[in-house]
Amino acid sequence: MSGAVFLSYASQDADAVQRIAEALRAAGVDVWFDRNELVGGDAWDAKIRGQIAGCALFVPVISSATQARLEGYFRLEWKIAAQRTQTMADERVFLLPVVIDGTRDAEAKVPAEFKAVQWTRLRSASYGGQARPELDEKVVRAFAVRVSKLLDSAVAGVADPGADANDRSKSLSPATRPPKSIPTWTWLVPTIVGVATSLALAIWQPWRGSRDSAQAARAATADRPAVSPARQLALRAQSLSIDKYNSTAADYAAAEGLLKQALELDANDGEIWAISSLLNTTIRTRGFDYDRRRRELARSHAERARTLAPDSIEALYALARWQRDDDPDPEVAIRSFREILQRDPVHSRAMLSLATLLTRLGRSDESLVLLKRAAEIPSARALATFQQFLVYLDRGRFAEAEQAVRASIATEPSSNSVSGLAMVLLSSRGAADEAIAALDLAPAGTRNEHRLVWISAFAFLCANQPERALEALRRVPADFIEDNWFYGPRAYWEGRANLAAGRAEAARLSFESALQVVEGRLKVEPTEPRLRLNRAELLAWLGRGAEARSELRAVIELQSARSSPPPWFVSPVKVYAVLGDAAASGPYLEQLLAPAEREGAGWPLTRALIRVDPLWAKIRSDPGIQAIVDGSGMASAMEATDQGAGIAK
Repeated sequence: MSGAVFLSYASQDADAVQRIAEALRAAGVDVWFDRNELVGGDAWDAKIRGQIAGCALFVPVISSATQARLEGYFRLEWKIAAQRTQTMADERVFLLPVVIDGTRDAEAKVPAEFKAVQWTRLRSASYGGQARPELDEKVVRAFAVRVSKLLDSAVAGVADPGADANDRSKSLSPATRPPKSIPTWTWLVPTIVGVATSLALAIWQPWRGSRDSAQAARAATADRPAVSPARQLALRAQSLSIDKYNSTAADYAAAEGLLKQALELDANDGEIWAISSLLNTTIRTRGFDYDRRRRELARSHAERARTLAPDSIEALYALARWQRDDDPDPEVAIRSFREILQRDPVHSRAMLSLATLLTRLGRSDESLVLLKRAAEIPSARALATFQQFLVYLDRGRFAEAEQAVRASIATEPSSNSVSGLAMVLLSSRGAADEAIAALDLAPAGTRNEHRLVWISAFAFLCANQPERALEALRRVPADFIEDNWFYGPRAYWEGRANLAAGRAEAARLSFESALQVVEGRLKVEPTEPRLRLNRAELLAWLGRGAEARSELRAVIELQSARSSPPPWFVSPVKVYAVLGDAAASGPYLEQLLAPAEREGAGWPLTRALIRVDPLWAKIRSDPGIQAIVDGSGMASAMEATDQGAGIAK
């Protein structure tokens, strides 16, 4: 369950922390303590981040054990908690560091934010530096009572039971009452990732932008009624997820818990339903949860918002977002967005959403006009310039794409923009070393995001650094990487890295493991073309060519309904390349590399990528493929082999 208090510690201190947790629970405090509550199979990283994002108090346990460990998961927890304080007023109590041995404040290896608040010492007065510190049970119980009071009241000056007498005047005073707990959030790790249409521009949607004029007026008008507690929870959820440029899966986890609370308090507030609709839309378009039920929730909640608040701009915007992605007639969404912009000309989220839709429809010039307008709004600049990058990347205009994504990073770096910079550096000139350097620009709290991890692994493989690729992949605890540009098992990349390192047997085991993951998902989604393509490519890596070609027939049949050929990263050409079938690969490569085919393909395949990506190693030396990569083309679309002819055409 989500706890009001999060205990963060080094594993060596588990016994001592267990006693602290027991004292807190005896005082009626909800506690997150992973020894008891994190069960096998949980998405460790996402769950931890969600708990830190939603907890009321964060208690780092400091000791000689934490001093001795310069690396450890608890250090990531500490950094995330320290980062959260950046959005808090100075009066807001959140950090409550405790020391369980003789570690001195001045020497402690902790974030600077920890040193700005009062620490509590729970060691026994007779502590003599022994390896296992003895906690003073009386002080621990008093600390638990203090925490309970901090959670239950807004009374200033709750004394620190572990502070020296001359330090007690420094005890913190909460200005507001934090919630004692957040309901359990049962959001599941996504199972199906949407890539099929307009991939590049579906990955990021306008969940952030300037606050619309109605909301600004609500905040600024003193004589209006105070915002209800339910609405406050919903707005907090919105700021944590939809409006937050750098929001993570954990942020969405915490936000959904807050929205559930809000709707329990007031199910007749249309604005809350609008926020709930937008959360269900953006959690899917951001790639955090592709459950198909999200679409229906987005629609039904938007319609309920419109019924309860027919004049609300946010209710109309929530409906327009659903229409943009799911209404078969794009003009319906265009009309809704234009109505919003007529009523509120600086509604940046509507600008950004409409720009995405126009790009999908091949109206990129109109899209860029809107994106440049949105970029003039300070709070929307980072996302607007990132979306400009997507448009330019989609059209193969790499110089402009790089300029736009660098502008986004300069405004506010994110895992998406940093990954985008690495992508354009690899695509435009095969600059693997520059791409790796660019990845270091990502904010520390986003280093475990799926996109950043797999792009890192890809860049390291292109730079012939397979060990670093494996190191990056270890940052993802889940067995499946969910992203709009790569949707597949983590072990796929591990197999490729092991193969590049010369460990053929380890690579085989990784590919076998990846195949099991894919086949498990195919039992639930048997007609998903991306899963079928995953299976075909893994069979090819395992040397099971006949099975791979048979699977490809299913992929091509499933993709046949598309009005345009699929982009290279979900194209049969990958499988032919792994099989070393240059004849079958050639026609696909000619088509994918043609400038006329680039727009609408998302991340374009380039000659630079073919030169540096080991995926193409088996066919690069073929004269026909060399002619394509060199730009001289092939003499009349290469003849396909008798095995691949029926599939390649």
